[in-house]
Amino acid sequence: MTALLRYRCASPKLLAIVCALSATSASPVWAQSSFAPEANPVYVDDSTPSQSGTSYYDLNVQSVSNGYGCASDGCGDCYSEGCDPCDGNCCECAPCQPQGVPLFVFGEFLYIRASDADVAHAQQQNGTGGAGTVPFGRIGTVEMDYHPAYRVGGGIGLDGCSTLSISYTHFDGDSFDRLDAPTIPGGGGAVGSLVHHPGTALTASAGPLDATYDISYQLADLMFRDVWRSGPCHVLNYSLGALYANLDQEFAQIGIFGGSSAGAINTNTDIEFDGGGIKAGLDGERWLGGRLSIYGKASAAALSGQFNSRFDQQNVTTDALLAQAIWKDNRVISLVEYEIGLAVTSCNQCWRLSTGYMFQHWGNVVTTSNFIDGVQADNYTDLSDTISFDGLTTRLEARF
Repeated sequence: MTALLRYRCASPKLLAIVCALSATSASPVWAQSSFAPEANPVYVDDSTPSQSGTSYYDLNVQSVSNGYGCASDGCGDCYSEGCDPCDGNCCECAPCQPQGVPLFVFGEFLYIRASDADVAHAQQQNGTGGAGTVPFGRIGTVEMDYHPAYRVGGGIGLDGCSTLSISYTHFDGDSFDRLDAPTIPGGGGAVGSLVHHPGTALTASAGPLDATYDISYQLADLMFRDVWRSGPCHVLNYSLGALYANLDQEFAQIGIFGGSSAGAINTNTDIEFDGGGIKAGLDGERWLGGRLSIYGKASAAALSGQFNSRFDQQNVTTDALLAQAIWKDNRVISLVEYEIGLAVTSCNQCWRLSTGYMFQHWGNVVTTSNFIDGVQADNYTDLSDTISFDGLTTRLEARF
């Protein structure tokens, strides 16, 4: 009966290196390795259930070589000969048993943008305000383009198929917009602010109006991850853990306005959230042949924390504070993230490079636009919105 060489993995995300089924019941031939496999590997028939607690090599089901140890050039030679574990014609090679505790570290480059968070701060108009004033041209909006971000982390193998990892993510994006008065035959072109409190009795500006906007966030998590389902050419993992999140939004507009409080008017807001909670996720990988695979992952978190929001409108010329609103709100927000992409793993399994596209959604948050709307209406009930991020991600992982 055909025998399989079974190997229990310490890293569910590493690709399986599957050895060919031997034509007889003879044991498979191990490739030469600088790391010897387990002293007494257990050879079992494919139909034989594994024994609890047994450290065994499973190149058919458990999908991945143990942990983050490196195999020798023996396995590299197999790949150079066109070995494809999924087509049933793989040359005889096997992963090697790492020495010591399996470890991994990774660095990830993100190129993402924030959406659903733009702020319309001013408009070109005909007239300085009051009856007869109408929009007349462009709406000035500060919106985010793509910005670089990063994620770093590492972890340790706990047993044959589970890991404990930590990671830290940082994003900081900014935007700028300038709006001039429109050119209207006969005059009348002006720029009206959309962020002033209506009670401050200001009229439009002759322009220009400048606005800046900054969004940043930080994430830190501690996750346990284990194999849920696996097969010869695929693996599905689940993860559970804790997440800390910080989200900060800063907006400012400045320009010279008329009216009874005329002068250089600076209007700014600052909204910050701090919170923590639980996080759960699923990730899977399908080997496409050779060292290439397709992967997908998704996670969701519930975070309890507090929003600290502040609105200030000040006449810089006279150093007079025209309006101010300071508001705190405790709430639970959601954070959902998903990604799909391609990965390539070195034959010795020391390195894994992946690239994909990521989406991230922060739900039930206070955004700059709806906070300004609340201040202008003097109503802070049901201020809730969603901020999303999306973009490219490239990750390099090293295994020891």
